[in-house]
Amino acid sequence: MAFFVREAWPAGTYGAGITEGRLQDGMELLITSGLDDGGVIFGDGIEADRLEFRCGVTARTRVARERLRLVAAAT
Repeated sequence: MAFFVREAWPAGTYGAGITEGRLQDGMELLITSGLDDGGVIFGDGIEADRLEFRCGVTARTRVARERLRLVAAAT
């Protein structure tokens, strides 16, 4: 699984020390929000399914046991 920080603004106390990477099986990525107001988190670039991500909230993500299989119709 690959990840990247969409808008990694450097800030005084908080900043994005890691802005992209890959997780292998068994690895976890923990992200803790330092934003006082307006923080959101979402996946796959679809902001409509965002979750509020307020100061102190931690998101934990890892590689799923089942792999996604994308099937596209031929055009």
